[in-house]
Amino acid sequence: MSSPLLLPLLASVLTPTPLTAASVLGLSSPPLHVIIAVDMTGSSKNPAFQYAPQARLIAQNVLLNQVRSGDTVTLLQVCSGVKTVADFKYQGAGGARMGKSDILRYSNALTTPCKGKGSAITAGFSAALTAGQRTKDAREVVVYFTDGALLDDPQRAALPGIFSKLLGRSTATVFVAGLSPEADAAGSSIRDTFTTQLGKSANDQRVILAGAYDLANVYPTFAAAVKADRK
Repeated sequence: MSSPLLLPLLASVLTPTPLTAASVLGLSSPPLHVIIAVDMTGSSKNPAFQYAPQARLIAQNVLLNQVRSGDTVTLLQVCSGVKTVADFKYQGAGGARMGKSDILRYSNALTTPCKGKGSAITAGFSAALTAGQRTKDAREVVVYFTDGALLDDPQRAALPGIFSKLLGRSTATVFVAGLSPEADAAGSSIRDTFTTQLGKSANDQRVILAGAYDLANVYPTFAAAVKADRK
């Protein structure tokens, strides 16, 4: 049964953004490179936290409502390493949005449970940076679903530098969703430790942070940012 907290996101998945004649023809805006990374390590693997269903819903929302014909799409699954689930330029016939069968296939692949231990959160951001470097003619929108638990990430010391480089490119918006309010081994909340590790970049106006239980409240802010990114 779906959590009540997920219902607003579910509703937007089932109700696509209305299309205008210009958007149907693919003429309404410049292309974006949409990069979606989903971290399925740590507490994200625990069914009790409902992280996998939330990650699937946000991936489905982005693929259905934000990806348009002409956009480049990169999908990354983060476990003890980073796997590229898909990397393609989406061309919808007549400017159509991505089909629901493809959206379900991709979102299910992104949220397949990880095997083994370890975390590669920083490597996921590095992979997003590398993916973005392949497109020179599009602004980047990065969506990263993660609980933010860095203590078992061997590359965590490099996160501030990698994140800063990501923002230093043509990145328009970075949406980090799913951050956990749980206490980490050091006694601080996982979300606070993650935000502190980002340093000054966490205050960049292009960065949107959302906790694991406030996605429905923050997603509209992200959607508005993407709309502005296309202008």
